[in-house]
Amino acid sequence: MGERMVSVDKKELVYKEFHNIRELLEILMSEHAPSKFKIKAKPDLSWSPPMDVFETETDFVVIMDIAGMQRKDIGVFTDGKILRILGVREEISQAGKKQFHSMEIEVGPFQRFIRIPVPVESQSISTSYSNGFLEVRLKRTFESTEKKKIEVE
Repeated sequence: MGERMVSVDKKELVYKEFHNIRELLEILMSEHAPSKFKIKAKPDLSWSPPMDVFETETDFVVIMDIAGMQRKDIGVFTDGKILRILGVREEISQAGKKQFHSMEIEVGPFQRFIRIPVPVESQSISTSYSNGFLEVRLKRTFESTEKKKIEVE
């Protein structure tokens, strides 16, 4: 019995480590892949909601299609360089015996990492969820990040 518990603990640790590595790889790939060649690492039981990511004159904006969710089941986090959106969409069909003819609505956990390519005020984040769309906005800052040579007088 003791051996079995140890092997279960090892499996859980391996799974958690795999999950952490997958997250890190997704962040690295999203930072270095050209936008039209994004590569996503995806664990077995997750899905990736479609999204639009764009800039306006004043904001960095992400709009994500996550219909059928409740606000309490959505999490949004940022450090100013990466935006992380996660959540769980619950099964929408009624309990009981069913014979499906098509199953296209994805349910379960999801997590998306979005690299923020412009300077933003990470404290200025605002979110809204309406008609199945999550909108996340961060105010852009216009600080110059160019390297500048300063002449010594």
